[in-house]
Parts: sequence; C-alpha cells; structure tokens
Amino acid sequence: MNTKITVPLLLSLLVANNALAGAYMFPELGGVNVSTAGAGAQALAEGAETAFANSAAMTKITQPTLAFNIQGMVSDIAYTDTGSDGIFAGGESSTQAGTAMPAGAMYYVTPINDSWSAGIALVSAGGSVIDYGADFSGALLLQDAQLVTVQLNPSVAYKVNEQLSLGVGLVAEYGQLEQNFAGTDKFKTQATGSDLNIGYTLSGLYEFNDDHRLGFSYRSEIEHGMDGNLTIANQGLDSSIGIIMPTTASLSGYHNVTDKTALLWSLGWTQFSSVATTDIELDSRIVEIQRQWDDTVTASVGGYYQLNDKWRLEGGISYESSPQDDPRMQYPDVPTGELWKYAIGATYDLNQNWRMNFYYEYLDVGTPSIEFQLANSTLRGDYSANIHFFGVMTNYRF
Repeated sequence: MNTKITVPLLLSLLVANNALAGAYMFPELGGVNVSTAGAGAQALAEGAETAFANSAAMTKITQPTLAFNIQGMVSDIAYTDTGSDGIFAGGESSTQAGTAMPAGAMYYVTPINDSWSAGIALVSAGGSVIDYGADFSGALLLQDAQLVTVQLNPSVAYKVNEQLSLGVGLVAEYGQLEQNFAGTDKFKTQATGSDLNIGYTLSGLYEFNDDHRLGFSYRSEIEHGMDGNLTIANQGLDSSIGIIMPTTASLSGYHNVTDKTALLWSLGWTQFSSVATTDIELDSRIVEIQRQWDDTVTASVGGYYQLNDKWRLEGGISYESSPQDDPRMQYPDVPTGELWKYAIGATYDLNQNWRMNFYYEYLDVGTPSIEFQLANSTLRGDYSANIHFFGVMTNYRF
C-alpha cells in the first residue's frame, strides 16, 4: 500500500465519518405523534406508543394494548456544485442524493395493578441514509452512507397519586454503519462498523384535571464505538468510529379547548454539543477530530378536531434550530440546517378494540452550503433538502 497516498485519504475518510455523529435524531422513526409534527407527544397517552414517547404516561393505559407502526421515508437531497477545485473538481454540476426506505416499530403496554404499568418498545431513534453516486464532486469523501439504529426499550411506570406518574426505562441500542467511497477497481474503499450499547429514560406525567396535562421525557446519551473495518484496495484495517446519539429532553402539553378541539405543544432540547470531539481508532492509532456542533432546540404546536364519533383530524408545525451553520464545518454525510416540519393526519376508531392513525409529514431542511477543505482543495456547493414521512399506526386493545 502506498503510504503517501493512503494516509491523507484515510484522514479525509475519518473526518467525513464524523458527520454521522451529528446526524439528525428522527422522532418520526419512533412514531411519536407524527401527525402533529411531534406536538403533545409526551402528554397524550392514547396508545401503546406511549411506551416510547413517555413511559410515565403508561399509567393512563387501562388495558393491555399492542401497536404497530408501518412507515415509509423518501428524501429529496439536491446538491449543486458552485466551483469545487483541486481534487474535488470535475464532478457533476448537480447531484441527486436522496433515498427511500421502509421503517417500522412495535409497542406493548399493560397495567400490572392500580399503581404500576409496564411496557416495551422496539423502534429506531435516528440514523442517516444518503447516496450521491460515483460522479459526485466529493465522491472521494463519500459516495453513499447508511447509519441505522434499533432500540429495545423496556420500561415501568408508577402512579404516585391521581395527578402524578413517574417512569423509568432501559434502552439497549444497536447501531450499524456502512460507507462507500469512490475509487477504481484496484482502489475501492469501504468503512463498516457496528456496536451495542445501553442507555436509560426518565419521565413524568402531571394531570391538572381531565382537560389539561403535562408530560416530560429524558433520554440519555448513548455512545457507540462502531468497531469494524476500513478496507482500501482489498487491504483491511481494524477501525472503531465513535458515534454519539445525544441526550434529548422534551416537555409537552395537552389541553382540551372545547368538546371537539384540543391544543398540543412541545418544547425539546438535543445535546449535539456532546459530539464536539470524536475519537477515531485505526489499528493502534487514535485520531481526535474536533467538532463544532451546537445544542438544538425544538418547538412545535398542533391541534385535534373531532369530526365525528369515528374520525379525528390532526395537524401541526415544528421548528428545530441548526447544529451547524458554518459552511466550512459541513460534511457530505449530513447537510445540516434549520429544520421545519409540517404534518397532517387523521385517527379512525374502527371499533372499541381497533384504532388507526394515518399521517404525513414534510420536513424542510433548507439550503445549507458546504466549503469543505482538504489538501489545498475545496468541495464547494449548495444543498436543497427535504424529507417525506408517511405511514399508519395501528393500536389494538385486548
């Protein structure tokens, strides 16, 4: 292996991998009140998905309930090159990097007695999927990438009194990473890794009365060391890439305004600053990459309108601040910017046992720019990105 060629390339790949550590956390993958853009998710307690949204609220589920979320995601990510130079010159002037994938989740909640309830959720809390193709200007850094996480989240809830309930849960999260980079047949490059780690959740629910309640949920940070291989020209090196799924905290409210309408809201915080540095281990060598991510805040508001005995109409809007606005700190893995969400949906009560929630959400990631520099070369371009989530949540009460 030619050391003069591979050392700069290895460093560039490791830098690019770090963008995945700041990947978006998608509560949509957990099916948390997608029809209102997340508004009110921690205060609802209507179905078994409560086991993931706010385990304390499981005390409001009065009979065993099973739920399934069947979902699709389509991303539209357009990259326009605005004058890349050096090793990044010569690529396509515009590139489509969007992808499509199915997703799903399962939840179960059961009361144990008048004070205790238990539940379990099998969901994904975040990830990243992007595919530029081989003709992308920055294909040396990244051609396609996929980060997938799956959580098994058992939890219990205790009803302290008629107003207050508390919950605690354990989170076992498995993460898998795969990235492919441009190269000739003799110089193909791929990075892979996987890891299983543990976190926890804390939550609370406070009911002022039948019409007004607040819900709170805290999910701990989970740090993954994605142990795997970095393969270049059919030669493999042991590697471990640090990826952090950051701490999140959410506060939600639910308020009946009239017999037919309800107001929902949520405030959230994600500790993206925890990925300010990332350690990359390559064989026995450790490289520390400096990051400049900021914590993000989220605000959402939504509403319900009871159309008749069977149908309820739903909608909401959400805003999340950007973890990074400096084009020099952007990477091709995850073009980051302010995030706006617009959602609509409807819930249909089929009978006393079956309830179905249909939803669609549009995510506008804005138009972030990139000016990534490496070896006296600059990858320079603009993004236009949006994501579509759609699906159905089905609850069955035994």
